Amino acid sequence: MTNANDFRRYSTYVSSTSALVNSFDVSRGSARTAAAPDIAPRRRREKERERDLKVRKGVGIKNRNVLIKEQRAARIKAIRISLVAVLCLAMIAVVVNSFAVKNQLTRQIAVQETEIANAQSENISLQSELNSLVSMSMIDKYAVEKLKMTKIKSSQIQYMDVAAFKQKRVDSLNKKAVDSGAKRLKQKQGINK
Repeated sequence: MTNANDFRRYSTYVSSTSALVNSFDVSRGSARTAAAPDIAPRRRREKERERDLKVRKGVGIKNRNVLIKEQRAARIKAIRISLVAVLCLAMIAVVVNSFAVKNQLTRQIAVQETEIANAQSENISLQSELNSLVSMSMIDKYAVEKLKMTKIKSSQIQYMDVAAFKQKRVDSLNKKAVDSGAKRLKQKQGINK
């Protein structure tokens, strides 16, 4: 399945054997089966890399000013790279520090919550103790045993009519007001004479 045109390509003196095989495979694309992988793009990329890696002659000798400019540009790039690295390290340090502060505050919150829980349980126990001390039976017991008091009897209880008490009080106040007014009037009359 070769023809005479296939062999003419070998006469161009290409030094790389892989380049020869690549050119032969590319030209015989019609003979390739459908199941064979397409490796031509990969070979093209390899050729482009080979072209890029060739050593080329320089344009000429660079003068001192050009060298100084290139050195400055290289220094500026190095400074930029180091500044970016320092900024990255600073950001990492800030993040690590914030995690440390967060952990410390979380521990403090846990300690405070524990103290609050302890104080609440102590408050509950003290409230129950206070309720047991202030119960009516405890007050009666204290009054009878310590203060030597006796319990009240029904005959000692006196009931008052509040409305009647208020009326008596109002009447007595009115009577005092009238009496004091009469005294003042007599005193005024005595002064005027």
